[in-house]
Amino acid sequence: IVPVSNYTEIASMNQTLVVPNLQIRSIVFLNCGAQIDIQDFVTLREDLVVMVIDSHRPFNLYNVFWHEQVQCLDDGDVEKNMVELSQAFKDIEFGDSSSDEDADDSDASADELSGSDDEDGAGIGRKRGSSEMLGDLARPDQHQQRRRRKRKTDMDPETFLREQQRKAERRELRAEHQRMIQAYYAQGSYHGQSCAISALMLAEQLGHPPSLDTVWWAIVGATSQHMLQHIDADGYSNVVRRMRDLVRRVCPAGATTGTRVDSGGVMSRTNNAADSALGSSTLAASSSQALLDSQLGLPGQSDELPIRENVDPFNPYLEMVPEEEDEGFLRARAGVSNNGEAGLLTSSKNVEQTVAISESAELKFMLLRHWSLSNAMRFSPYVATCLATWSSKGRARLDLLVAKLGLSQAEARAPYLHLDPELKKQLYRKMREIGSDYNMSDSLYSGFVRDFGWRKSQVSASDMVLAVLALLQKDVWANELNMAHIKTSGFFAAYDALSQFSVLRMGIQGAQHLQQLVVGQGISMLERQAVKTLRVFRLAILGDLESTSSHIFGSPFALRQLALFLMQTLRERSKSAHARLPFIIAGPINNTESQDVDKLLVLGITPLDYPLIQPHINAPFNHSTYAGKSRNHFGLVFEQVAGEVGAEARQGFFDSSAMEIRRSDMSAFVDKLRRHL
Repeated sequence: IVPVSNYTEIASMNQTLVVPNLQIRSIVFLNCGAQIDIQDFVTLREDLVVMVIDSHRPFNLYNVFWHEQVQCLDDGDVEKNMVELSQAFKDIEFGDSSSDEDADDSDASADELSGSDDEDGAGIGRKRGSSEMLGDLARPDQHQQRRRRKRKTDMDPETFLREQQRKAERRELRAEHQRMIQAYYAQGSYHGQSCAISALMLAEQLGHPPSLDTVWWAIVGATSQHMLQHIDADGYSNVVRRMRDLVRRVCPAGATTGTRVDSGGVMSRTNNAADSALGSSTLAASSSQALLDSQLGLPGQSDELPIRENVDPFNPYLEMVPEEEDEGFLRARAGVSNNGEAGLLTSSKNVEQTVAISESAELKFMLLRHWSLSNAMRFSPYVATCLATWSSKGRARLDLLVAKLGLSQAEARAPYLHLDPELKKQLYRKMREIGSDYNMSDSLYSGFVRDFGWRKSQVSASDMVLAVLALLQKDVWANELNMAHIKTSGFFAAYDALSQFSVLRMGIQGAQHLQQLVVGQGISMLERQAVKTLRVFRLAILGDLESTSSHIFGSPFALRQLALFLMQTLRERSKSAHARLPFIIAGPINNTESQDVDKLLVLGITPLDYPLIQPHINAPFNHSTYAGKSRNHFGLVFEQVAGEVGAEARQGFFDSSAMEIRRSDMSAFVDKLRRHL
């Protein structure tokens, strides 16, 4: 496993690992590689196969339609929406092999094609089938040229006119195919099916049936797309339906409809407080209505037993219990004879520990199960956006909302795990009833939770996403939480969190810290009116001295979370004309390997419902299964504007809308960008 964060690191990996190691037979790109021509970054030997599992779109068409050694997994859009595009690509690259007459014009067609590219100012990539690639084999000799000229002079006028008409039609068809391919690349970036779901489907096709862990990882991967606004509401609804079916397959009936212990230590049915709060009512968001109503009980569809893990290899009938769960070990360590003296809960023999996944209605309160309700609401971008908690009036409304939910301030500040079960049920039900009074009618959404056993709190998919994202940025916050002694890098810490609950706990602590910083920084910028609203976009630039934790926002993940918070908040508070403006944010780069800190990381974010005027607007490829018609054009625009102003900039991230630029060039870049859009 080689962690990479940009295309430069992929090229370096090729030189250090692939080229010198002839034993490597296959390379799998996970969540990267779809947008580049793999042959430009990886040395494709005859015995090397590359598999690309990536959610970034649009595809580089050479990966999909040209290379036999490169296989791209997709979500069905290639066969459904790219049939005409495939024909256009093959026509440009291979020509019409069914016509003998095209051989006469092979050189002219190639010249016309290259000339058309120069006129349009934007090519479609390297022409592997052109005369430039074929060399002398594609250039007819003088004898062939004389024969062609003689054949033309021997034609009667009528035949000559028909031939010219045929050539004109052929040129027009090729020009149209060229425009279609250019429109495909120019549509902007978007996201397809989650890489985690694609990997799960591939594993099943290879004979590995879904397990509890693999289904959970797929859910977490898809939920991350929803939380980072990579897919729209309809795309997320599609994900929830598919994951619900998988959960039924891997969980026995008792895990989804039977008795379980919730995060507060109280036995309850699987249709918990969140589910009962829904009742037969509906939510405002039509795309989630059917999904949420269906949570009144999900009957199990499979008798398959859960996969047993941590099994003693010498006695397969004896499960190995971790020390933190071994009651006998804990009693002995405490020097007592019973669980009560050791402060341990005594479990009933009739109730087994639940280790399962279930569908649940989730509140948009960050990490609710892992700290107090007060903190979950205060540091939730959703609550801050709806109540404007950066103002004294907004904070008063938040206190009033807590009171109307039937909780005292002391109860709201207590750990959520210790909250009375009846108050938890009341919380979901009342939030459903009075949410619209506080502009929070969509405070509930359909999600998934996982039980990890008796002494481990429930973890929702959104909790897991925030924890993993925090661990990926561990290097920038570990010192602040006294975790610098943990030497595992961010990527491998996030990897371990998928299977080790102790590492996941650390990630949750980091996520809580990051949420406080994101909301705190966002509120500070809103109070100081640090976000500029221009005619066609909003702009925010973080200075080095914004706060003592400004280095946190040198990470693309944290910077994106801050931008989404600011964009959504200003959208709720703006006039209709400016409500859906795109957002550009820039923050100082963390570069510990270089003394050159005079660079900014720039991100461009387009709202999912931002109206776009696209060429070939009716083309099937302009609509995707998960992102709909939402597209981000900033990657293309950044590259063009940076070149026009001569800025020292670098684009090479997997997110094409991210760019590094020298601080001194930022003013000219923004001015040109404002006039360009």
